[in-house]
Amino acid sequence: MKKKIMLIVGSTSWWKNLKYRKEAATKLKNLRKGWKLKKKEFYKPSKDTIDTKIYKKYYLYK
Repeated sequence: MKKKIMLIVGSTSWWKNLKYRKEAATKLKNLRKGWKLKKKEFYKPSKDTIDTKIYKKYYLYK
């Protein structure tokens, strides 16, 4: 079985960066109980957006 997840892992603001890193870490910790990490890669949104969030795609397998 395979699973692909996109999580917010950071931001340009320092306090939002801490918040998003903590949320992503807890989600991954809960998922890794039954899943194993295959690879991760950065997701680059289009340059036309104002969004300052940093995204990563995680590929998991059982």
